Order: sequence, then structure tokens, then C-alpha cells
Amino acid sequence: MEIYLLTGIAVVTLLGKTASAGDSLLPQVAGNVTLPQDEQAHLAMFMNVLASKYTSRCLRALVGDAGYWVGHWDHAHVIINPDYSQARNTVDYMNENTEKVTTYSCVTYMMTDIPRPRLLASITDLSKKQMTRYFLAYLNNVQQAHKFLLDDRLKNEEHVAALVKLRNNKKEEWSWQVLTRQLLHPSGSPEVHVANMWSQAQGLRERGELFPEQMKNFYGTKLQGVTLDFRPFTDYEKFPGTRVVRPKPSLDVFILDVIADNLNFTYELVMPEDGLWGYINDDGHWVGVVGDVEFRRANFSLVVSVTLERRISVDFTRSYYRDPLSFVTAKSRSQPPWLKLFRPFSNEVWLLAAASVGVAVVMYYIIFRAQATLGTPPVSASRAFMYIFGSFLSQALFVIPWLSAGQVLLSFWFIYALLLTTYYKTSLTAALAVPSAPPTIDTLDQLIRSNLEYGMIDAKGSEYQLFSSSNVPLYQEMFKHMNYYSSAESMNLVAEGKYAYIYFKSNLETIVTTQYTSMNGETDLHVAYEEFFPGGYGWAFPKGAPYRRTFDDVMWRCVQGGLIAKWMKDLHYIYLEEAMEQKTPEDREAERQVALNKGGDSRVVLDLNHLQGPFLALLLGSSAGIFFLLVELVVDRVFGS
Repeated sequence: MEIYLLTGIAVVTLLGKTASAGDSLLPQVAGNVTLPQDEQAHLAMFMNVLASKYTSRCLRALVGDAGYWVGHWDHAHVIINPDYSQARNTVDYMNENTEKVTTYSCVTYMMTDIPRPRLLASITDLSKKQMTRYFLAYLNNVQQAHKFLLDDRLKNEEHVAALVKLRNNKKEEWSWQVLTRQLLHPSGSPEVHVANMWSQAQGLRERGELFPEQMKNFYGTKLQGVTLDFRPFTDYEKFPGTRVVRPKPSLDVFILDVIADNLNFTYELVMPEDGLWGYINDDGHWVGVVGDVEFRRANFSLVVSVTLERRISVDFTRSYYRDPLSFVTAKSRSQPPWLKLFRPFSNEVWLLAAASVGVAVVMYYIIFRAQATLGTPPVSASRAFMYIFGSFLSQALFVIPWLSAGQVLLSFWFIYALLLTTYYKTSLTAALAVPSAPPTIDTLDQLIRSNLEYGMIDAKGSEYQLFSSSNVPLYQEMFKHMNYYSSAESMNLVAEGKYAYIYFKSNLETIVTTQYTSMNGETDLHVAYEEFFPGGYGWAFPKGAPYRRTFDDVMWRCVQGGLIAKWMKDLHYIYLEEAMEQKTPEDREAERQVALNKGGDSRVVLDLNHLQGPFLALLLGSSAGIFFLLVELVVDRVFGS
């Protein structure tokens, strides 16, 4: 049998005459008896009325014995025989291929017979839920209706109604009673009540909405959320011997308080047992925060990255904050001041300058040796060096050759020395007055080529999943050398200047601003400009959790009302004030004095720190002179007459 739908074909097979052995041994939720033909027509008409009135835009799937369908169920789109195990294939196909099967966004299951347990489990499978589901089920009596409505397999289904036929023997009339249940009730357990009545004489009489919104009032129910410390989104105080934590001011706690107030529930927050955010294990399931939600150990999570892999196992709210990955390093350290003597020139220039002095000394010496043949007194090699080196440092040349070749040589030597020393002096002045440092690291390419180690937080989350499963060669290469430490350990290594900490940018900026920045706004750390893995944050819920929608509605009103941006600004000042309170009075006073000094005269006064080089050169020169004096004295004493 083929049922043609709006945009495709759903193949519904009326399978063999016997059920599988596994299904036949399982008890039914409620036993049904066969209705007479006229009552089949009444049931068909009544279900059609309810479906048309309350779920008119939904795909209709009839679950019942094919022997009694003929002529009464023309309004059904899909027919499923509840007695046969292969009917589960039809349900699975509908769940997994919604977009291919139909343009409907919801489905109404009209059950004239209650499906066997395994088929009912397939119909209510939350992991494959893609459409809103409604259930209209016929049962023999009120007791069976109560049992069906309170069945654990339907505890996460919002829209369930049971139809029971009542007969007035005195008037020989029949009527239908529609029962539904309120999942959340002040009593603490679901409550079954009569929603509608329908009789031949009076038609449909409504006592209330058949499928009301059930998740807007939790009546004080206590829910459990799972999270990890992740400022500015989550912050808490831990206690020994328990996973339960005390929330502290943070963005997601602010949001949760608003949601709890609007939906009337209380909550407690816990840490995951393994202390991880969550990655896919070898068995295909998640660990950490995501795993606690997947296995329904928690009702929801706070901030987690929304990824395609996670969407397979859990449901998410809409993303309420965009936060890419980045990394933090120590700013490049300034060179020791004494090295600034050599900084104006590169190594190559220093070598050429030294070579040029040596060549000039040799040429000067040769010229005077040539003049000596013509009767001019010669110049010793040591004096030739002292004369040329002195002229290189802008000193007067004591002896000038009278040969034209020597004068031409010295003329160009003076010009060369003047230009070179002028360049050196001006560059040295700038180097002494203005602090300088090598360029900071701002990209992953620069990081991997540097001599820094790098790593991520040991509570492996979406950032770990990205690097471990990526096909990008750069990510693959970095993952081979990745280190894993706690956030505090990572930041200590960064502050020492030998480590780069890869994590989400808002968290890095919060840590740097509140813990590593002085009163005058200075910090020794640098958050890289490059951003990657531009994901968003949402809250995770067990698959098919009916309350996800109402959580999301309240959260999104916070986003649209500008509360997220406001709370982030508030947290910035809260964390700064908290960081100031943790500093000693001496630390605060020292930072205040530095800030006052910075705010005064902008001119740079050279002190001993700036002038280490000249004094070091004097010390080295004096030491060398004393050393050679001692050598000469020893040589004279040993070899003298």
C-alpha cells in the first residue's frame, strides 16, 4: 500500500499476518476490544473532528487494525498497523526523513489500537523527533485511559489525549469523553483531567484547551543544570565532597535566574563527574557536560558550544552569544638596556663597519710606509689603528699623509665615518628613549613557527573536538604537540613568557583584564588578533525535552531586550572590583603611584637603566686596559734586562 503525500511518497507496508515473537511476548499498555461497525464510524468521525479542530495543519497517521479502516478513515494520510514489528520501519522512516516525506511540521497519531511496546517506543523515540507530535488514543474505559496517559514512555510528550466511550443506557445514547493530563502540577506528579465531551445530542463541549502549553509553569519543580567554571558565562563556589556548587555572578546565572522566575521553578547546579566539557567517546556517546545531558543525568546545561556533532545527541537553544577561539601569550619582552648599544645596526652592518676600520688602518699604514721611502717618518701599526679608529669616532686625525692618494682616501673615509656615526647616534637616541620589543604573536602560523609551547584547557570541550577531528593540516600539526593544563596553570605558564594558551576569546579577555592588568591599564599579556572556530553558545537539553522551547523563548527575550550586552558590562565591573579587593593595600598603592607618574610629564628622562650600555662599555674598557697593563708588567719583569 502506498500513501502519496505533498512532496514525496511514504511507503507504508501492511505486513504479514503474525507479529514477531519478541512483540507477542510483551504486555500491551492497554487492551482494546473490537468496536462494532457503526461505532467505528463514530470513532472515526470524532477523531477527525478533534484533529481538524486542534491539529488541522498536521500530518495524520492512523494507528489501527486494517480490517476496520475501510470507508471510515479517508482523512488519514498514513496508515500504520500496530500489531506488526515491521511497522516500526515506517515510523523510523517518517522520523528520519521528515523533509523528504512531507511539508508538514507536525504529526497527529490517531490510535484506534494501542501499539505494542516496541512500536510505541519507536513512535515516541525522542532522539529521532523532528516534528511536533500529537496523540489521540482510543481506550476502553477511564482506568485504561489513566494508565495510558501516565505511561513513562509518554512522560516527555506534551500533547497526549485519551478518548473513552460512555453510554447512557436509559436514553440509549452514547457520548465520548476526552481525557488529557497536566505534566507539571502543584501536587508534584502529573494530573489527569477531562478536557472535552462529545455527544450525539449536544456535539462537542469544550471544558478547556485540548493541548495547552504545558511548560510555562513548573509549579516550583526543582531542576538540575550541569556546567563548569567559565567566566564570564559561569562562575561558582565549590564545596568538598559534592558536585553541587553555589552560583556566583555570571552571565548564564543571570539568564537562568530570569528563566526560573518566569517559568516558576527552582534549580541546583552541579559539575560533571569527569570534570570535562565533553567530546565524543569511542562508543559514539559524549562525556562531560554534554554526556550528562545526553544520558538525562541533568535536565539542562549552561553554556556550551553549539556544534553539528553535538546536535545529533542533544537539543540546543538558539545561540545567544558568539565567541571564537583565540590564544593569549606574554607580550614580547624588551631587550636588556645594555644591548641597545648594538640594536641600531644589524649584525651584518657591525661586521662591515669593523671590516672597514680594519681596511682603513691597513691602507693608512701602507701609505705611511710608502712615504717613509721618501724620507717621511713611518707610523707604527698600533698608532695607525688609534688614529683611524679615533677619526671613525669623529676625533681629529693627528697625522695626515701628504701623498695625494692618501688624502683622497682619507677624504672619503671621513665622509663614510660621518654618515655611519650619525645614523648610529640618531638611532641610539631613539632606542634609549622609546621602549622597543619584538613583534607579538597574532596568528596560529606565527605561533607554530615560534619557540613557544602551546596548549588548551584539560577539561576537553569543543576546542579539543575541533583540533582532534579537523582535516586542516595546520590544526592536525598543532594537535600533535598540544599540551593540557587547567586554566590557572596555563595562565601561570603564559605569564612566565614561555607558553600560549588557546581558548575562547571572551574568557581569555576576562582573565587578562581582571587578573593581569594594573590600575593604570597596563598588562604584560596579549590576546591574539586572529580568531578561529567562530561558534556560538547555547544551552543543551536531552533530546526531545519539551521544556527546551520555553527556556529558549525566555532566553531570546533577554537577547532581544539587550540584557545580554548589559550583563556583560556589569560583570566587567564586578570582576574588576573583586580583583581589586584581592590585592593587598601595598600592591594597590604601588599601582596608584605608577599610574600617577604615568599621567604626568610625557618626556622621557634617561636614567641608569637607559644608560647601562655606556657604563658597561667603560667598565669593559677599563678592565681590558688594566689587564693589558698587568700583562706588560709581567712580560717586562720576566724578559726585561
